[in-house]
Amino acid sequence: MSKHKFLMFMIGVLAAALFALSPGDALSQAKGNKDASNEQGTKQVTKGNVTRDDVARYLGKVPPSEQAAAAKRNRELGLLPGVAGQNAQTPSSGATR
Repeated sequence: MSKHKFLMFMIGVLAAALFALSPGDALSQAKGNKDASNEQGTKQVTKGNVTRDDVARYLGKVPPSEQAAAAKRNRELGLLPGVAGQNAQTPSSGATR
């Protein structure tokens, strides 16, 4: 039984040392500006008419107007939308297996 008591004593000593040497706010959230992760400041409240672009920017997504502009640029470059522009892999005949 003495090994068990010694082991529990050592665990307690290690836990106390860890607690004593850790900074006081080690388990708290990082300090700083709450909008630091959102550098563009998209969480601004707009007054008046709210558009789909405003909602998308508020949610941190790409606004529909920018999506339409990107699609137009891609059409002008001759790119096909979605997976239509990707090369399809030819199906295996199974003869090589």
